[in-house]
Amino acid sequence: MTISTNDNENPSYVSRSLKVIRGALADALTLVRICLTPVIMFVIIKAWSSKPSDTEGYFSLNLELVLLASILFLIAVMTDILDDFIGGNTTAVFRKLVWFDDIADSLLIIGTLLSLIWVTGQANLLHWSFAVPVLVLFIRDIVIGLFKSLKFSKSKFQETRLGDIKNALAMFAVCLLVAAPWLSNIVDSFTVGRVEDSIEIYNAPSAIIWNIGLAVLWLAAILSVFSGKKLVENQTDVNEGVST
Repeated sequence: MTISTNDNENPSYVSRSLKVIRGALADALTLVRICLTPVIMFVIIKAWSSKPSDTEGYFSLNLELVLLASILFLIAVMTDILDDFIGGNTTAVFRKLVWFDDIADSLLIIGTLLSLIWVTGQANLLHWSFAVPVLVLFIRDIVIGLFKSLKFSKSKFQETRLGDIKNALAMFAVCLLVAAPWLSNIVDSFTVGRVEDSIEIYNAPSAIIWNIGLAVLWLAAILSVFSGKKLVENQTDVNEGVST
């Protein structure tokens, strides 16, 4: 009888190698998401930039660039879904950038929202109903980030389920807000009846997509407050348990 001593044929070795590969792939997807964020911000700002032919106080909108920003943001969201699927709990220990995953999500969401704040402000369209939830999400991520750096360094950090739902809602809201200009045109096209109606609609496109995105963003902002509070309380309990 021949006994193989080749580690490459050991099932545990093969399983570990596959987890290392999956961990590296998940890290690569996280890096892609980080790199896409400034690109998305640039495309959004470029899409809303005024042109020499624009009249004073008027900003024309490049719908092709808005569509490109929507596609890039959707790709970034897919990298988040895929790196969570590929680099799950059994693979997390083999990842080098697992600690950067949540940061990448925050950078994507907040960075894109800040670019929308900038362009709507430049176009004199910024309203408190949009600025407030963005500010809440921004402050929450800064506070939790500082708390993690001060308190979580000595123990394992776990985002709450409520926090995961908040991230999902925030990403969905941003998808709608970024895509609102061209999605609104599609929605309006179904409501056009007479020629006179089409002229009226395209002179004043509906805000239904933007308003839906805004409502979801408010929900994400409210959840962010509760999830942040619960996160701090849970970690405080863990630290107290360790100290005792």
